[in-house]
Amino acid sequence: MKMIYFVLALIGMMAASCTKDGDGTPTIINPNAKMTCKIDGVQWTALTRVTTNTAGGFSINGSALQSDALDITIVGETTGTYTLGTMQFNFTASYSPVASNTDSLYTAINGTVVLSEVDQTNRRVSGTYVFNAINVKNNALNKSITDGVFTSLSYN
Repeated sequence: MKMIYFVLALIGMMAASCTKDGDGTPTIINPNAKMTCKIDGVQWTALTRVTTNTAGGFSINGSALQSDALDITIVGETTGTYTLGTMQFNFTASYSPVASNTDSLYTAINGTVVLSEVDQTNRRVSGTYVFNAINVKNNALNKSITDGVFTSLSYN
């Protein structure tokens, strides 16, 4: 008899905890966010973007979901121009057409990132970027990242 009550109580809890999952419409968190650039003259748009604000700086990551990744890291939380380069340890940028393959990593040898807006109230950052990068395994291979723009990227 106790087993019947236990089973009925379990079924009741399961039924009470069920909720409708929604109508299938995706939730858009920040419809104004975007990250774009040209890579060797070809338009590139990040479909996913992750921006974090830690240790006094920003890390901005984007992917076009083609196994690629573009990453920008700067130490600084104020508007201004940040210089990228081989001797700049606090300001880096990289692009990898195949993120899972370390041989495809290109790292910035020169360039700039401009933070044009840092909205601390709404926790969003906007700016521009441009850089030249070389392959970490073969310096003869290079990528030119131009016309880079990130707009209204939400950060933690």
